[in-house]
Amino acid sequence: MERLKDLVTILYRPRETMRRILDRPDRWAVAVVFLAFVCASVDDIDVRRAGTILSDITIPSMIALVTIGIVAGALAWVIALYILSWIATPVGRMMGGTGTFADVRAALAWAMVPIIWSVLYRLPIVILAERMHIGPEINARQVLMDFIARGGCSVIVIYFGLQLVFALWCVALASFTVAEAQHLSPQKGFVNVAVTIALPLMVMFAAVFTLRKIT
Repeated sequence: MERLKDLVTILYRPRETMRRILDRPDRWAVAVVFLAFVCASVDDIDVRRAGTILSDITIPSMIALVTIGIVAGALAWVIALYILSWIATPVGRMMGGTGTFADVRAALAWAMVPIIWSVLYRLPIVILAERMHIGPEINARQVLMDFIARGGCSVIVIYFGLQLVFALWCVALASFTVAEAQHLSPQKGFVNVAVTIALPLMVMFAAVFTLRKIT
């Protein structure tokens, strides 16, 4: 019950909630990331088509494949969490932070809670897609035209708008949770998070640019 309370209070009292979480031996960082991945996958169209694509596979086999897919995806998110925490911890220390790797890892994990709550708008999108009978054998152009004719543009704008809002919400939340873990001000917490996100992106862009020059 206490964990359910944390999933709510972290949204509007991030530092206080984060301190309460950090004071416990069980931070549930991996569990939060796993749940976030599951909620983020709710509107995955490939998952919705699994029943059609895997129609010749037995139900136990299908359940096993879906479970493996969920575990693999969640594991990738957990690995990314560890990598980001390894970057964020020394970056914060350069700004005077004192948080441990475990503390920063928990802070970054709990900053993903908005993704868990994003299921509130992802589920209606899934229901809408099911009502439109989106499948592998349909005319995609006709479906798109029908969707737009029924006001679908507004739905698309709202959907991507919510995606952006929730992504920014995660960054804002991380600024407070990481600041609490590192014993920094929220402003320095934001810088800590921004640098942590920017460094891997810079490395990827540099790698892509180098490969293009080589080829």
